[in-house]
Amino acid sequence: MHIIACIKQVPRDNSVAIDAHKRVDVSGIEPILNLFDEYALEAALTLNDEHGGDVTVLSLGSEDTIDQLRRSLAMGATNALLVTAEGEPDLASAVNIVHSAIATLPSADVIVCGRNATDDESGAFGPMLARAMGWPHVTYVTKILSATATSLELERSLEDETEVVSVTLPALISVGKGEVEPRFPSLLRVRKYAKAEVPVIQAAAFANVATVVDRVPPAGRKAGEIIAGPDVASKVRTLVDRLIADQAL
Repeated sequence: MHIIACIKQVPRDNSVAIDAHKRVDVSGIEPILNLFDEYALEAALTLNDEHGGDVTVLSLGSEDTIDQLRRSLAMGATNALLVTAEGEPDLASAVNIVHSAIATLPSADVIVCGRNATDDESGAFGPMLARAMGWPHVTYVTKILSATATSLELERSLEDETEVVSVTLPALISVGKGEVEPRFPSLLRVRKYAKAEVPVIQAAAFANVATVVDRVPPAGRKAGEIIAGPDVASKVRTLVDRLIADQAL
């Protein structure tokens, strides 16, 4: 079984500064592996421990993401691939880049992604990649209950219930926080892979990439106003008149 785990490097702190170009300023903030990608990688490694095969970790990021890929190798992944791109690809371009990079790898049976990235919180990457692959997709997976060469049985945690879902392979799953904590690599393995060579390919080798060049925040909301009046009826009349005047009604 070949499993591909898509991972992303994110800043450790949730409170970050915004620069003049409306981008997150991560200078001075420790980069880490996205929390939910850790759970996704653990799911991939557990599946591989039980059924054998290979786990390839794949990331779209800058050169310093190699450290996270090396850590993934120390955790137990068998292969790693980094794709770099000029600028900041938008989400659709990121999906297309990763889709193209996957095509350069041996055919996969399962792709695992984190439920969402803790920097942008979109949660759209997994579903969009599954659509690009033409594969079935299961979200909010918290446990792999069983696996065969042709299917997975998964536990999915929703807001008010837990579902058991069966999906045929190949398939993509988005993993959330489960009961099993991500494993810590041993010091021996960390040292072993501290300088491991990680293949790097350029996104430009696949296709043109749309990049985010600027961000414009929405206009600020008007300050709230308390409408005065002798009683509720008069306040309502004043409010309605104001809404009509402002063409909001």
